[in-house]
Amino acid sequence: MLRAGAASVNITPPLGIGMRGYFTPRTAKDIHDDLYAKALVLDDGETKLAIVVCDLIGVERHYLDKAKHLILKRVGIPPSNVLISCTHTHTGPVISDMDYGEFLAQKVADSVQLANNRLREARIGFEREEEPKPLGNRRFWMKDGTVRTNPGVLNPDIVKPAGPIDPEVGVMCVEEPGGKTIALLVNYAMHYAGLSPTEKREDYYMISADYFGIFSKIIQRIKGENFVAILANGACADVIMFDAMKPHKRVNKLFGHAERIAALVAAKALWAWNQMKFHNSVRLASLMEELTIQRRMPTDEEIEMAERLMSGEIPARTMRENALKNFFGPKIKEFLQAPREVRTWVQVLAIGRLAAIVGLPGEIFVELGLKIKENSPFEYTFVVELANDWVGYVPTLEAFRQKGGYETTIGPNKLVPEAGEMMVDAAVRMLKSLYQDAGRD
Repeated sequence: MLRAGAASVNITPPLGIGMRGYFTPRTAKDIHDDLYAKALVLDDGETKLAIVVCDLIGVERHYLDKAKHLILKRVGIPPSNVLISCTHTHTGPVISDMDYGEFLAQKVADSVQLANNRLREARIGFEREEEPKPLGNRRFWMKDGTVRTNPGVLNPDIVKPAGPIDPEVGVMCVEEPGGKTIALLVNYAMHYAGLSPTEKREDYYMISADYFGIFSKIIQRIKGENFVAILANGACADVIMFDAMKPHKRVNKLFGHAERIAALVAAKALWAWNQMKFHNSVRLASLMEELTIQRRMPTDEEIEMAERLMSGEIPARTMRENALKNFFGPKIKEFLQAPREVRTWVQVLAIGRLAAIVGLPGEIFVELGLKIKENSPFEYTFVVELANDWVGYVPTLEAFRQKGGYETTIGPNKLVPEAGEMMVDAAVRMLKSLYQDAGRD
């Protein structure tokens, strides 16, 4: 018999905290909507799994490892069975500021403990739909043979997108036997929606969960129920909230684009939900593997370019140049002195042979997520990025062969080009192992 429990814990930071998400420093001056850590605990009588999604841009491993050890101490769920991810909202706090990371570890543990307290008999279902309308790959081949990130809507020098999108809306629902909803987990691969900036930039300094938070409110309103509604981000490092090859009408309403995207995803989630088959008994399992990946070291050319950009000798016009100026340049010494290896996690949670949730530790290119889905033996596979760690951008090998682009620039990217394939290989290996084990029951 399956049991499940869910809980939401407010993780909104204090005003004055630094904010992450854009090239220039910001501090929070207002709160548009609160941030949450949303937890779901599943229990098959022998094994418990916990899934937590936080309304944050990304969190480094040491904070999440601490949260997992608190969870082990409080409710006995081992770290390998706990997946903690972030939505990648660009209107959240700097995790290292104001001891926020320590506060977060406690609150994440609280969310799991509360969800565990609420365990009751449940059934679980899975389904999928597609929603391509808001999506566009943000990397483009240009007429000069280079690849540019976000070159501008309808830029006449665009030739074609440099990569795909993933329109799948993966839906998992956990409900009581009578049909009352306990939690909904939806998986969708889109970077974030953004502010829809107005002439005045007060919104630029507002804390917000972005479209992830709006989705939660809309889907509950549509269903006429109160439950824990979770939107987990998929592999979307190179997927943005519009297609630059089509006209894009900006909205004047604050977070207006976030609202319309949330409504689209909620509608497709509801469509899938209403044709879902539910299961009362499933076997739960998990695997987590620690990968050791070589750190990418800066070249003399990259250091020289960053120094020239920081001095103002040359202007920063592209996202790549802004990355060298703002993300790499101020940390050249740190990059040169950093350990040569990064140790990070890849994780898979399995729910019988029905579904698997893959946790990857960075901003993952959509092609890598699609490759995992294509090679997964499970009927439903959710790929969740920014899980258990934040190691920066993880592009494909092909993206590194292309000339240009933001995501492969040192600063946003800090791992060797092979990192993405290493993660895919580990995930697929664990998926196949868990699927085989589930078939032995």
